[in-house]
Amino acid sequence: MKKVLVTGATGFVGRWTLNKLIEKGYEVHAISSKKHKNNSKFVYWHICDLLELSKIDKLFKEIKPTHLLHFAWYTEPAEYKNSNGNLSWVQSSIEIIKAFKKNGGKRAVIAGTCFEYDLEYGYLIENLTPSQPNTLYGICKLGLQKILKDFSKKNDLSLAWGRIFYIYGPFENSARIIPYVINSLLDEKKALCSHGNQIRDYLYIEDAASAFVNLLDSKVEGIVNIGSGQAYKLKEIFALIEEKIGGKNMIELGKLETALNEPHIILADIDRLNNEVRWKAQHDLSTGLDKTISWWRERREV
Repeated sequence: MKKVLVTGATGFVGRWTLNKLIEKGYEVHAISSKKHKNNSKFVYWHICDLLELSKIDKLFKEIKPTHLLHFAWYTEPAEYKNSNGNLSWVQSSIEIIKAFKKNGGKRAVIAGTCFEYDLEYGYLIENLTPSQPNTLYGICKLGLQKILKDFSKKNDLSLAWGRIFYIYGPFENSARIIPYVINSLLDEKKALCSHGNQIRDYLYIEDAASAFVNLLDSKVEGIVNIGSGQAYKLKEIFALIEEKIGGKNMIELGKLETALNEPHIILADIDRLNNEVRWKAQHDLSTGLDKTISWWRERREV
């Protein structure tokens, strides 16, 4: 029996992987830092604060997972890029991998970020684009990736590192740009945005989750971009949201300043994801936004 432990299992990506892992035949164990309502009899929930390092080895000794999906990290929208919380999660992640291997772990997939790259290159390729993060978040993720790469080689551990680009969908933090625009328009309020000319790679959350599950279930190692491979101007996404909700002239571009060093384009090369992991997205931007808008509408009716 393949037994997987998912950290960050109540988070934006982690929650979407659980049923997909069950469908793949895994015995699924999920971590939450506090009591969590279990909506599936097929998921074994464990309460553990992974920042309390002394509890990690005991947890892995109890579960003895063969596989690991590690999403847990500090992700508060306004703070995560330069929060000292990133340092704490580097420490925790190292202890997690050590405990995983010590207790019989065989295959691990860790969530990284596109912010590990030198974003000035725009089109980002795993084994070609240089790494040059300019935030503490990116620096910590990149540092951890290098540490775990060396550790896995010396300890016979199969390891893959999924670099997440831009993702959206149900359960996303409402402070982020796509939920902000959707909720503003549903409230019949103006959505104040930047110029919107930034080109970004957006992937629907269910597809991001399936990409991680397929990566875990494969033998692919090293860095793998988790993105759509599709380039969208932000203002095009905003206009599509406005069209679907039925608003008119509710998007106000150029009302928010952008950082002087903000990259014009951030786009994933997903050749490894498509051809080595053999994964394909099931949603295009339009269908993903349909599901996302419907979810936010339903929350208002509860």
